[in-house]
Amino acid sequence: MEANPASVRPAVPNCAPDPTPERTKPEKYLARVNKLSTLLLVALPLLAAGCGKQTAPQRVDTRERGAPVIVGGGRLVDVGGHRLYLRCAGSGSPTVLLEAGFGGSSSDWRDTQRDLARTTRTCAYDRAGLGSSVGRPGVHDASDEIRDLQQLLFSARIPPPYVLAGHSYGGLLTRLYAHAHPRDVAGLVLVDADGRNATQRQLAIWPESVEPDARKEAAEPVVNDVDVRSSETLDARVRSLGDLPLIVIEAGRHEQAFGTDKTPLWHAEARLWSRMQAELARLSSDHVHVLARRSDHFVQRIDGQPRVVADALRAVVRAAREKTRLPPCAALFHGAAVRCLSGEG
Repeated sequence: MEANPASVRPAVPNCAPDPTPERTKPEKYLARVNKLSTLLLVALPLLAAGCGKQTAPQRVDTRERGAPVIVGGGRLVDVGGHRLYLRCAGSGSPTVLLEAGFGGSSSDWRDTQRDLARTTRTCAYDRAGLGSSVGRPGVHDASDEIRDLQQLLFSARIPPPYVLAGHSYGGLLTRLYAHAHPRDVAGLVLVDADGRNATQRQLAIWPESVEPDARKEAAEPVVNDVDVRSSETLDARVRSLGDLPLIVIEAGRHEQAFGTDKTPLWHAEARLWSRMQAELARLSSDHVHVLARRSDHFVQRIDGQPRVVADALRAVVRAAREKTRLPPCAALFHGAAVRCLSGEG
């Protein structure tokens, strides 16, 4: 999901507006929905793509020989041709790696990162062309973004194991990275993440009254230089993550993705989104699926329920350190603000 539906592309939610006044709205949903908002009563979320190519390209030795470039408390790391912004805090293993949604940046994780840094080393970064990172020329897909991440971890000297946390489109990237590098990834937390084949499935529930031009625009393969169609094709290949510790956090509210006008289409979109979250949980035999009832799409931010995300990541880190299965959902999450949907042990 994204920011306000009036500025989102139809298919999967990824980035909602930041509560701070002058923040730029991220995510591809917003990018496409801007054009469709005059045609639809509600902005439909756009499924962000994922990466899945399991190729193992040779890494380029771009490790810093001199002083790194420091920017806003983080640094720019050369990944071979362009530089990515990386900000780490805390110490310990496994390292938690935070992946933002479509058009989002590391700042979307600032509220959660401060908390997690007390538990283990926690790193957030900006993908190419986002936040403080340098852009890359031409169209790319999720496989290119995954290669960038692999190179970033190598160049920044951050060894495995990793616990990955992905929000929205970032959820696709992290689970696809986990699928491609199972020996390096010790656990995964998906935060209101894009589901499998979301664009196709969401377009399928649009009513016939939606104009053909709107449908065509929503199905365009490239959004902001990201080949969404290719990325979703790669993502569709991931059918299982084995017994990887996995926590799926689903937002209880959907205004940031689907708007405030709760039409029949709004409810159909929300039901589909919930089904996709349940499907993601079933990717692993060791999973917990929890509903953050008071949160909209950005569960990890202060306007959501960042404590739920931090507690989920601490549980996965603990399972990785102790090499045990996740505890039952009810042992991890308490109170009226959350509801366990699966993973009762």
